[in-house]
Amino acid sequence: MQQLGTLFAALLGLAFGSFLNVVLVRFPEDESLSTPRSHCRNCAHTLAWWENLPVLSWIILRARCRQCQTPISIRYPLIELTIGILWAWVWIKFSQPLFADDTFTTPHQLTNALLQLIGHALFAWLLVALAALDAEYFWLPDWFTLPGIVLGYAVTIALAWTRNPGHHPFDWSAEAWPPFVELLAPAAVVLVIRLAYWLVRRKEGMGLGDAKLMAMLGAWLGLIGALECFALAVFGATAAAFLSLAASAIRRDKAETREWAKAPLPLGTFLCIAALSEIFYPDWPWELWTRWTM
Repeated sequence: MQQLGTLFAALLGLAFGSFLNVVLVRFPEDESLSTPRSHCRNCAHTLAWWENLPVLSWIILRARCRQCQTPISIRYPLIELTIGILWAWVWIKFSQPLFADDTFTTPHQLTNALLQLIGHALFAWLLVALAALDAEYFWLPDWFTLPGIVLGYAVTIALAWTRNPGHHPFDWSAEAWPPFVELLAPAAVVLVIRLAYWLVRRKEGMGLGDAKLMAMLGAWLGLIGALECFALAVFGATAAAFLSLAASAIRRDKAETREWAKAPLPLGTFLCIAALSEIFYPDWPWELWTRWTM
């Protein structure tokens, strides 16, 4: 049964990954997500049902439009596969209590497991969407971060209530206040860094979108989890910058090196990748550090 659930989660993830591709293509252009039907962006050829299958259509069509032979970006199957794998992983990680014979003595425990499954699946979907948008457009739209904050805050409170069913679900002091602080604090860290950079350089170093994304991570992962993501993202972005500069230096392309030195980095993309690792394996940085230092 659990294996069938994993397969279903993966297939559902592929479908939602296909929808995410529509969002990533149309949303930045301020186009409707529902009309017109899926079509080639080059020749406007309306796709038949078999041309719109996640991953399979890209393979069947050999990554080209059937009508005009324009290449189809590999981003489409990669996004679909990413969501499919992540949703299958969410099922594997959070569905185990559903199959334990002696687990559910109360409805609160069942509610907790379902919240974990649905909540983390939506969280992973949002993270992939934001990572892709920031990588391509340096854009972390409010349409994703603000609902992500509200949803994460609501799920966190609901999970706390299912673990302490004696508390009233809207008891601010017991359940609602601590998560609220934990979503504000990570955003405040980014805002302080942003202000300090502006005072020194008189220009923006980090966008407000990064602060909202950090609030979203705080809502889902708590203060410590969000700060861990921030540290990993800064480390990852710095490593990527050094590798790119080193590659330019090896090619002895001084103009490219100067351009890379001035180019902004999509910190939001690195934050989202770090957050995904925090969902599935939150202790890996500490375990790696322990192995290195022992």
